[in-house]
Amino acid sequence: MWMAAFCVLGFSPKTFAQAVFGSIIGTVTDVSGAVIPNASVTVNDVNKGTSQQVQSNASGNFTVSRLIPGTYNVKATASNFNPAEADNVTVTADSAQQVNLQLQVGGATAQTITVTAAAPPLQTDRAEVAQSLDNRQLQSLPNVDRNFSSFTLLTPGVQRSSFSIAPTENPQGTTAINANGSNYGSLGWLLDGTDNREPVDGIIVVNPTLDSISDMRISTEDYSAEFGGAVGGFVIAQTRSGGNQFHGDAFEFRRSDYLEARNPFTQYQPDPVTGKFIPSSLYNQFGGSLGGPIKKDRAFFFLDYQGTRQKTGTSLQENVPTNLVRSTCLTPGSTTCNLSEYTTAPLFNPATGATYTGGIIPTTALAPQAIALLSALPAPNAGAGINNNYVGSGSGNNDGDQADVRLDAQVRQDIHAFGRYDYSNFRLNGAPVFGAAGGSGFGLGNTTGTDNVQNQSVALGADWAIHPNLLTDFRFGFLDYHVAENKFDNGTTPATAVGIPNLNTGAPDTSGSPTFNFSDNSIGSSALGQGFGNQGCNCPLLESEQVFQVANNWTKIVGNHSIRFGADLRYAFNLRNASDNNRSGQLTFSNSTTQGATGSGLGLASFLFGQVAQFQRFDLYSETAANRQKRGGFYAEDSWRVTPKLTLNYGVRWDIIFPETVNSPGNGGFTDLNGGVIRVAGIGGIGTNGNAQTDLTDLGGRFGFAYQPNSRMVIRGGVGQVYDDVGFFGTIFGSALTHNIPVLTDESDGSPNTVGAAATDPATGLPITLAGPPVRPAQQAIPASGLIPLPNGVNFNVRPNKLLLPRVDQYNLSVQQQVTNNMTFTLAYVGNVAERIYPGETEGFNINVPVIAVPGDTRTRDERRPYFGYVASKGCCTQDINSVAPSARANYNALQTTLEQRFSNGVQFLANYTWSRAMNYGSTYFAQDPRVEYGPNDTNRNQVFVLSGLYELPFGHNKMFLSNSNRWVDYAIGGWQLAGTTTWESGLPFTPTYAECGNDQDIDTNFASPGTSSDCRPNKLVNGPNSGFGLNVGSFNPATHSRAYFTPVAALAANGAASGPFQRPAFGRFGDIGRNSFRGPSDYFADASLFKNFRITERFRAQFQFQAFNVFNHAPLGVPNSNQARCIDCAVATTGQITNLDNAVLGSGQPVMRQLQFGARFSF
Repeated sequence: MWMAAFCVLGFSPKTFAQAVFGSIIGTVTDVSGAVIPNASVTVNDVNKGTSQQVQSNASGNFTVSRLIPGTYNVKATASNFNPAEADNVTVTADSAQQVNLQLQVGGATAQTITVTAAAPPLQTDRAEVAQSLDNRQLQSLPNVDRNFSSFTLLTPGVQRSSFSIAPTENPQGTTAINANGSNYGSLGWLLDGTDNREPVDGIIVVNPTLDSISDMRISTEDYSAEFGGAVGGFVIAQTRSGGNQFHGDAFEFRRSDYLEARNPFTQYQPDPVTGKFIPSSLYNQFGGSLGGPIKKDRAFFFLDYQGTRQKTGTSLQENVPTNLVRSTCLTPGSTTCNLSEYTTAPLFNPATGATYTGGIIPTTALAPQAIALLSALPAPNAGAGINNNYVGSGSGNNDGDQADVRLDAQVRQDIHAFGRYDYSNFRLNGAPVFGAAGGSGFGLGNTTGTDNVQNQSVALGADWAIHPNLLTDFRFGFLDYHVAENKFDNGTTPATAVGIPNLNTGAPDTSGSPTFNFSDNSIGSSALGQGFGNQGCNCPLLESEQVFQVANNWTKIVGNHSIRFGADLRYAFNLRNASDNNRSGQLTFSNSTTQGATGSGLGLASFLFGQVAQFQRFDLYSETAANRQKRGGFYAEDSWRVTPKLTLNYGVRWDIIFPETVNSPGNGGFTDLNGGVIRVAGIGGIGTNGNAQTDLTDLGGRFGFAYQPNSRMVIRGGVGQVYDDVGFFGTIFGSALTHNIPVLTDESDGSPNTVGAAATDPATGLPITLAGPPVRPAQQAIPASGLIPLPNGVNFNVRPNKLLLPRVDQYNLSVQQQVTNNMTFTLAYVGNVAERIYPGETEGFNINVPVIAVPGDTRTRDERRPYFGYVASKGCCTQDINSVAPSARANYNALQTTLEQRFSNGVQFLANYTWSRAMNYGSTYFAQDPRVEYGPNDTNRNQVFVLSGLYELPFGHNKMFLSNSNRWVDYAIGGWQLAGTTTWESGLPFTPTYAECGNDQDIDTNFASPGTSSDCRPNKLVNGPNSGFGLNVGSFNPATHSRAYFTPVAALAANGAASGPFQRPAFGRFGDIGRNSFRGPSDYFADASLFKNFRITERFRAQFQFQAFNVFNHAPLGVPNSNQARCIDCAVATTGQITNLDNAVLGSGQPVMRQLQFGARFSF
């Protein structure tokens, strides 16, 4: 009997990962297992009709590279043998599918034996830690907003980050993730082999529509040397191309507030105006695609469009003045202001030196500006308490349009070319919760103001098979990221209107509301007015980034070696006119300002006195200052099939990132801390790069092996060293030069001591008050030498003279076992050690933080700063100095398991579990003593389990049951499909704090506020008394609209006092409880989809969808929400309470409570 076998094992050369293409590899043998050299192997693209032909080598091995992802037939022929063919081989980008064929000796009449191919489920050619998702998964699994980037969360080691970029700068919806302990911007995004990540924040530029993607692969460790610049891994996606048949579809998805469950913390009562519990919300997404031939077998097109119209309803909890405060402090004619509901402790007035007891203040001591601002706030509507006593609701819009087009051409059999263009435009807006008084917004991500983002991406590529064993490909990429934001009250002068001078100066960029922060949250959840931190609007902001990319790769096959080398060259542009600190001023009011010898102070009292604890402002003097940067990556690697059971991969990559330059002399400054000056770029013989140096030592090796002890098991292991080219918030490119003097002055004025004093204006030496904020300084004069002495009262960025890239050493060891023909189980150890990274998930750390005061130290807080008096002529430096030097380390170790069932008999699923430990350093006191800051990573959840899958019900035509039913019966019972995703994850870490920390140390101006710093922590008593303190989520309290997480202990009234398992540290010491030593509650999500498919004709089909996100309506809880809530002994109502949903979920795009969505699709 004639036969051909499709085998799993074989002695074949392997090709390395390819960002654009996939490969088919295999061995041609006879039935005895003897290799057949010089066999002709032809690979045909089923959809396009194009083909490639190669010959097997002396070992019988063949490799067909540069295959566009799709479906292929593979046919082998040899003299004196019958042909053998494997049908429907699926090829994806960055993968090599193994197809081994056995040929029978031929008879008088040649007979082709065909088998239906399924890619072997084992990864036998590399040690890479990766997860692939096919088009069926992308189209079927429930996915809120149909967000391509959120599919990364189905990968082991990948989880939601608690940090995310504001929607105003990320309306395309990049899911903020951490991969194997790395920070959120460390993941590379490649689309059609070209860069899809903007180089400042590391977010995706084009978040492609799901209809435009053929497949995706998420590689998190030990990837090919072709890939560099991202230490967290790469997401590799390939856009769809057309074929010889016309295919297209049209779709629409819709949900609204009528199909949404309530937030139990903020939507417990109807809006007094609308009568609705949930503000009006509407999500409508629609679009379509079309692909087909331009010229059959030669040229093809694919295009698609997707529109989104979203109205986001939001309910917000806020703190507003109580009715008692409104009637006594804000009412004309009142003689006393009664703050007794907030505190009865003595309140100190720094302006007069008077101390008031019982919370009673004469109204003659109040600032009229504060009265005017507070009078604009609404009255409480959610109870009589001082916390969460106001709930506001409203809506904002988030509209978007996305389109892309792709062309493919088979120029000739050995040359293929393609081109793609993507365009997206998003418009956001949101009104503030307090109306003209500002506050958090009702727009997406609590946005206030208006926002317009336009992104573009271009990819051009060609590949040429010069010889069957010599191939090359070229790629050109271009991306454009453009953001424009404005305040909700842009063009107005609200500060001037209430009598606050020097803020709305008349310059257009200083219009609109300032920011008013309360460090103890006594008013507002975060701030009044307009601010970046609480409203997600870096307003005003104009940002324009472009990246040009040219890449060339070569592949040479020599025997059982596949040698690959190439280069990737990029040129980046960035113009960013930012307002990280409000250009109209950012004023912070702390309870420490009104704290007397025995009192604890009150931020609201400080505000009413008009006493500012800290004043900050961005003063921008050039709107054209921009950065340029050259980047290059060069690599060489070899994949060697040593034996039929063993493959080795080894290579090296050299990354060169040149320091950025400015576009014109004087458009940037480089801080020379050793010289005590700022070197102005392009002036006085100083280069346009500030004379920064290039590090030429970023050479990273890669090594991996894959060993098959038997046909159903593979053991893999690898090590590699990779470098990061994004860093964090422009630390490598984007802000070090142009966000510095002389282009921008980052004012930062505080108090020499944190207790009982307002901030000091360095220009006048006077206290900063609402009646007298600092005058906006003039631009620094630039001397002919180009050297400006470091000024006082101004923040500046400091970076090493040599640009150093963060580095990560990766390693893994895994065992993959084939359970069935379509199911595998993988058990892996994955680890890494990071060097030269940034402490904390921040863009720098303060190297001028004061040393902690010990008994007998009489120096002021400023005198304890390391750089106090550093430049005596300028009084420098009593301000913070932000270092962007990559100075910290981190480590990650994890057990990662995966059980995967490829689609077979209507079933497909993917389950993974990660048990990890990620450790790094915080930033607050890192410069003085890194040991204080060491602890669990802020964003890592120790345990995560994710299950996703789909199931086609076995009823109807071509199914197991009722396959011969008539058309109408088939319409009723056939075509049903279920899909779902379930995630369980342990809680995020947090640091416990204690109430009297402000009396024990003063490292941070917020330390005097109970529990407002990660370094404000008590001692832990190993053998001390235990009052039953524990972390357990209590039931929902309908009166306080909160859930208890722990019960506070009795006050730690004196140094050395113990309460429960805690002890108050000695004066001038940090507590010994480690940073992030406690963990918040776990989260659980389950999303489900139900599909009904109708076959109208052989080519035309319809599909109806019903999706339920957070189907069980589980409320995802984070850590106790405020700083005071994490305080173990504070006597406030929110201590130990969870009063809102998990911020990491709120910022992730995942529905916080159940939402239902309906959709329909028509395709042909």
